[in-house]
Amino acid sequence: MIRRACQSDAEALSDFAARVFRATYSSDTEAADLDAYINKNFSTERQEAEIADLSAAVFLATVDDLIIGYAHVVVGLADSSSALLNRIYIDTEWRGRGLANDLLDAVLSESKQRGVTRLELTVFERNERAIAFYQRAGFAATGNTTFAVGEDLQTDLVMEMDLGERFNSSKT
Repeated sequence: MIRRACQSDAEALSDFAARVFRATYSSDTEAADLDAYINKNFSTERQEAEIADLSAAVFLATVDDLIIGYAHVVVGLADSSSALLNRIYIDTEWRGRGLANDLLDAVLSESKQRGVTRLELTVFERNERAIAFYQRAGFAATGNTTFAVGEDLQTDLVMEMDLGERFNSSKT
């Protein structure tokens, strides 16, 4: 089931996000840098704030009230016609089952309702699985940026999707 997160989900979401981030990036990042990033970005308080943020939406994929994936999108960082897909995380045991597509569909629906015409994301340059997913979904690489995980400066790809074209072509 895909649903919008509520405040009571914050602690479980914090635990889930930290676990998936650690599992995904531990082979590329020192433990101290992972810990610093996780402590800063995945605390219960941070998840509560992200869930409460009216400019954002957090969607959960759940099975029997267990979080198995989530997405976080923030609308209007630069202007109200653009949004940042901040995260799509899927539990390693549930990858390859279409959950990322389901979460992306929720993000796209939310974006359409808010009048967003451009969706942007950044993805670690070594996360080949995620890059391939985003390319299949219609994102195109537009550049690079630096992403700090603790003290470790990593290179992320910047990818974008033109939602105006996507939404207009879905009408025909």
